Amino acid sequence: MKGLFARGLIALLPMAVTILVIYFVISFLYTYVGMPLGDTMRWGLARITGQSPEELMRISWFYRSGAPFLGLLLGIVIVFFVGAAVATFFGKKLLQLFERLLARTPVIGVIYPYAKQFTEFFSPGKKPEFKNAVAIPFPCYGVYSIGFITGEGLRHLNEAARKPMVTVFVPTAPTPFTGFVCWVPREDVVPLPITADEALRIIISCGVLTPAHQAVSLTDFAAAAAREGKTLPPPPPPHT
Repeated sequence: MKGLFARGLIALLPMAVTILVIYFVISFLYTYVGMPLGDTMRWGLARITGQSPEELMRISWFYRSGAPFLGLLLGIVIVFFVGAAVATFFGKKLLQLFERLLARTPVIGVIYPYAKQFTEFFSPGKKPEFKNAVAIPFPCYGVYSIGFITGEGLRHLNEAARKPMVTVFVPTAPTPFTGFVCWVPREDVVPLPITADEALRIIISCGVLTPAHQAVSLTDFAAAAAREGKTLPPPPPPHT
């Protein structure tokens, strides 16, 4: 029974996570885009008709419920138009000018660059550092974890350690959205011949989904242990 429950959970978990992400995005757009635009349309409707908000609330479905949903649709359209505009040459130049103005604005100029880096980290085409997976000794020497090189080491740290360091992000399993930022000597970094997608599958599955070209069978492992004069513990009994 435990095995059947685990299989069902594994089958439903990706769908549940997908629905959760979609729900979060729609809720965010509805709360911070749809409702403000809806309130603006309500204000405009009251000004045009000359009726009080109480009267419109009583007689108009649009005033009661439709305005926020129309604001949500309008917000989605605006997001698409902004994306199309930024993709053009003049749109990129205009965005760069706007960002330079924000960088010179007090308070905003301190927050905006970090917010921009955070969003670019998750945007497509902005993650060249994540093309190659590596293994580093973490959390201690002799034990290795999969990570991704995200940048060079800190200059002061390089000078203090007297060796070049690299910045490695080690995701946690089974949710790689969080993890650890480590500075590791370059000589301790082991490049892995697997893609970033394969590395993420290993992490999300807690090591169960290993790429076929990197999988080590139990027979090979037992043979290596026998050569070293060691014996493997018996496998656990199957769950029913």
